[in-house]
Amino acid sequence: MADIVTETFTPGFRLIDGDELNTAFDQVNGALDGTTTIVINATGAFNGTIGGTTPAAGDFTYINQGVDAGLTAAGTTRADALALTKAINVVGTAAASTGVVLPSAATVGIGGSVIVFNDGANAIKVYGAGSDTIDGVAGSTGVTLTNALRCEFYVTAAATFKSAKLGATST
Repeated sequence: MADIVTETFTPGFRLIDGDELNTAFDQVNGALDGTTTIVINATGAFNGTIGGTTPAAGDFTYINQGVDAGLTAAGTTRADALALTKAINVVGTAAASTGVVLPSAATVGIGGSVIVFNDGANAIKVYGAGSDTIDGVAGSTGVTLTNALRCEFYVTAAATFKSAKLGATST
C-alpha cells in the first residue's frame, strides 16, 4: 500500500493549515473506504497561551472552521432563529425581523471568532446562545446586523462576544 498521507511533519512548533489537515484526513478516509474510524491522539508540550492563560495539560477540541453559505435567517426571537454551526456564515436570504444564533462562546473558545455576512435584503438580529452576551447586550436581545454588511464576533472572555462590524462587500 502506498503512503496515504504524503506530508512529513518535522519536530518543532508550527501552525497547521486546516485545509491541508482536512485533505490528509480525506486521503486517509478515502483509502479506508470509510469502514474504519481513525482516532488521532496528539501529544506534546503546549508552547503558548490562550487568552493570556496557559492551559493545563489536556485534550484540545477541534472547532469546525468551515463555511456555511446560502443560509436563510429565521424566526423573530432567539428561540426560533437559525442556529449557526460554522466559523464563516453567509446569510443569503433575510426576511424582515429574522435572525441567527451564534454558536456558544464556550464552543468557539476564548480567542476564537465567528463571521456573519448578511447578503440578504433586510437587517437581521444576531443572538448569543444561552447566557452569552454580545457587546454587553443579553444574547436573548441580540444585536442588529444591517444588510450588505458583515461582522466578526470575537470571544474575549467566558460567555462574552465582542463585535467588529465591517463595511459593505466590494462590488
